[in-house]
Amino acid sequence: MEAKLTTIRTEIEKNLSRSGHNLASFAKISGLNRGSLSAILHGNPPKPISLGQLDAMTRAFGFPEGWLYPLYVEECFSEYRISRRRVEPFLVRCAEIGKQQCIDEVLSRIMEYPKPLDIIYTVAERLFGSGKTQESVVFYRLIVDNELDSYSERMAISQYRIFKSLQSAPNVDMEQKLRAVISFEPFRGLLPEDMQLDGLLQLAKVCFALHRWKDVEKFADELRALANGIYREELRRSKGKRMEAFQAERPLVVYYGHGYLLKASALTKQGEYERAKKYTAGYADLGWFELLDDEGRSAVDSFRLFAVANGFTLEILMGNTSVLSAYIAFLAEHPGEILSGMVIILESANRFGFSADTVLSRFSREMLRFEQFQDPINVDRVYRLYYQIAMYHISRKQYSRGIDHIIQCLRLTVRLNSGKDFINCVTLFELNREFSSDTQQNAYRELLREVRQHEEITDHESPRFGVI
Repeated sequence: MEAKLTTIRTEIEKNLSRSGHNLASFAKISGLNRGSLSAILHGNPPKPISLGQLDAMTRAFGFPEGWLYPLYVEECFSEYRISRRRVEPFLVRCAEIGKQQCIDEVLSRIMEYPKPLDIIYTVAERLFGSGKTQESVVFYRLIVDNELDSYSERMAISQYRIFKSLQSAPNVDMEQKLRAVISFEPFRGLLPEDMQLDGLLQLAKVCFALHRWKDVEKFADELRALANGIYREELRRSKGKRMEAFQAERPLVVYYGHGYLLKASALTKQGEYERAKKYTAGYADLGWFELLDDEGRSAVDSFRLFAVANGFTLEILMGNTSVLSAYIAFLAEHPGEILSGMVIILESANRFGFSADTVLSRFSREMLRFEQFQDPINVDRVYRLYYQIAMYHISRKQYSRGIDHIIQCLRLTVRLNSGKDFINCVTLFELNREFSSDTQQNAYRELLREVRQHEEITDHESPRFGVI
């Protein structure tokens, strides 16, 4: 005798029998209509089950969510077509609760039907829009891999969403960020203007973290030009009777100001201080910007503060120590600027030979909190500060303190997954090895052993440690 094929309906019937319910009693506890239940179980042909009905039955039986999801896959397909009404919410819900096997099965079958990318893209957008960024990536990647029109807006948006997902993904290293920039960059101009603004801003920020200063300049220039063009158009629209306001993720002034800020920062990193001053002036006072809401006015205030801080930065980097006392006072009043400010002061002290003891003493307590930072930009700043402090102490023959900071730097390079910085630290340690204590040498060897053990840096093709 052949075993009866297990289907979603036979499983429901079996559990109805076990629980002692008839259709009337089960309809009552599940909240479903008795007629609908009868049509689902006994209709000829059976009425399709909606995802909401399935979840209601699952709760009534007392089973965990997703109990019958593996069997529900068949409910989404017929011989000739896909049921979008069922498959789209099903895929979204599977992604939300981690039913990856169900997702894989649906996606493997869905590609056999006409226009499958329409469904996949809709699911991806619903997940992304509800904050399920990482869950949406698998669907966007299917679009990227299967879209025939590489110049379509759907392709560009999918590339943008994948790139943006990296901003919230854990443990993303420098090599992965670089690959993401390379993949997304060609599609930035195909995006709708609101996404273009955010895409250019994110590209510039990631390239800043990668120290790709020329790329930061390029994207900042594009961001400034685009924001300026949209601003002019918005002013024209505002004078008309009918106006559909431009909507972007952030106020338009944020993108406009960052176009100047990032350009000035990239020039500063390349030592072009006089040019950087001109672009710093571009975001120092944006009070003239019209159509500002509360968030926009707050951004204008923030840019004004950044301009003051970066004005001090440029003077210090040019060796103008007359502003040092005023700069330290400014940092004390604005604790959020202390880390980046100390990097600049120590870098300049090493270049021009003036004493930074005052700033190291003044902010010694604040420095204890720096290693609590988790975001890559601030971790990179902490690394650069400690590296400059190491060189500062060594240049003053305070070898023990300097080598302690080299070891701290080495630990940070492992967190940053930066091979270039690791090599710089190893070189600095080896040049001063004769001044290191046994304890320091043991700590150094342990760090090298740890890196070697995990093979994060010894192979330049390692996916986990990129030498850039």
